[in-house]
Amino acid sequence: MSTEIELKSLDGSKKKIIIREGCFSNKVLKFNNLRLFEATRKILENRGVRTTEEIKSFLKPSLSQLYNPFLLRDMDIAVNRVIRAISRNEGIFIVGDYDTDGVTATSLLLRFFREIGVKAYFYIPKREDGYGLSVEAIKKALNRGSSLIITVDNGITSIDEVEFAKNVGIDVIITDHHEPQEELPNAYAVVNPKRSDSKFPFKELSGVGVAFNLVMALRGQLRKRGFFSEKEEPNLKKYLDLVALGTLADIVPLLDENRVCVKIGLFNNTHSTVGLESLKKVSGIDGMLTSKHVGFVLAPRINAAGRLNDASIVVDMFMKDTVEEAEIIAKKLNEINVQRRKLQLEIIKEVEGIVKNTNDPIIVAAKEGWHKGVIGIVANAIAYKHKKPTIIITKGDDVGVGSGRSVGDIDLFSVVKKASHLLEKFGGHRMAIGITIKNRYLDDFKQSLNDIVKEKYKDYQPVFKYEVDCDVSFSIFTRRFLEELVLLEPHGPLNEEPLFICRNVIVKDKTYILSKYPKYLLGDGTSNLWMVSFDKLDLNIGYVYDILFTATIKNGYPTFTLKDVFFINQGG
Repeated sequence: MSTEIELKSLDGSKKKIIIREGCFSNKVLKFNNLRLFEATRKILENRGVRTTEEIKSFLKPSLSQLYNPFLLRDMDIAVNRVIRAISRNEGIFIVGDYDTDGVTATSLLLRFFREIGVKAYFYIPKREDGYGLSVEAIKKALNRGSSLIITVDNGITSIDEVEFAKNVGIDVIITDHHEPQEELPNAYAVVNPKRSDSKFPFKELSGVGVAFNLVMALRGQLRKRGFFSEKEEPNLKKYLDLVALGTLADIVPLLDENRVCVKIGLFNNTHSTVGLESLKKVSGIDGMLTSKHVGFVLAPRINAAGRLNDASIVVDMFMKDTVEEAEIIAKKLNEINVQRRKLQLEIIKEVEGIVKNTNDPIIVAAKEGWHKGVIGIVANAIAYKHKKPTIIITKGDDVGVGSGRSVGDIDLFSVVKKASHLLEKFGGHRMAIGITIKNRYLDDFKQSLNDIVKEKYKDYQPVFKYEVDCDVSFSIFTRRFLEELVLLEPHGPLNEEPLFICRNVIVKDKTYILSKYPKYLLGDGTSNLWMVSFDKLDLNIGYVYDILFTATIKNGYPTFTLKDVFFINQGG
């Protein structure tokens, strides 16, 4: 049974700590053929993994756990249509999206088609062109002589666009993972695990995950029809690196089929494309990929192309066969990401100047010239720092485009909806929104939002919340236990990195890593551990604190990372 406490952080802010379990021992539990530490078992239970079979599947996922792709509604229709296109040498045109999920899904289909000797083309819209299947994309397919469009990571709301395609003689197969509306597009096939009539057991696939299921189903049917009788059949396992990359970047739950694909994909000995190897190299990544590599290093570089440039160059990189060609594009992505960071910091500085000394409960900042591709990141950074919902708007000649992020329990979508009479259009969910607004209504919109928040969230003070796996003593962190914790990787939504709390810890010594990050020797009376603070938390030797931290093995060494610290009292 979980307990909830409230502690004051070093910066004076209050933090809510939800502790799921009490202190763990070093006890090893035996059940059937499994031997696990009590702590590992409890951490798994916290993630809904309880039975022996569930634990085995979670700790050692295998391709045999993947579901039959034909359980996805319309998969049989989609596969038969693609096979007909292949047999008749019809042009196949893939329409993707400009984020990591979209470009990996596009690249996956293109590489598979090329491997089996089928010509296919692709189109990734630029951010200013809008999201998803468009009339422009359909016209490009028409100009290519294509009679079949396959969408990846988009299309589920493209009702009018599908009708346009049909009118010009193009069939559309939609593969998507976003929430369907009540009315589905009248496409040739609509493959989406979130369809209410889908029998697929897992609903939370990424866009590239749906594309991989299409490839699995297609290969199986081609095999049955003798397509590979005189040519080598593709081994689809190698494509799981692209599936892992897109799945991790799209922040979908890392459970079930997603976990299988990501864990196997990250630990592939060789990558399906030299493009990924080149991107790792220029990003300073050596060895196996991790979820942190993807989330904090690779995905930002890929997404930067879609934010500031043209995400098509990422697909081009993944399609290259030589390291030299791929590395040229990888370096270009690095340069674009540096530009993205520079723009982001410049806008953050300008926003800080605009909102300085404001007491408004919601931050709304607007200015001409701010790049549309980074305003969402800026909104997120400002919201996190000021602990207030934030909307950043870049003004055009007559109309502004904005992106918003929320904090805590404030439902930003419902707040914006109440002021939607002042907007041209808006969309999103409780934590993130996008808007289009005429410049002349900006002041009224800002005032309206602040009035709504003041009324609906009177006296509201956002409290940062941590969900902690357990209250521990340092003595449980043996090497064998740390090795078990490594088995829980990769981490992501619904399988977060285990977070621990230890009370009344004294600081015994201090040093630095890279002359930059403080590293502390901490003791709790049962053992001493060195912990690094990448957030540069400033602790004093001899002081006593409550601490939140994570634990793992990195490059063969036990590694402990401080996540937050709460002041208790001064030592003697």
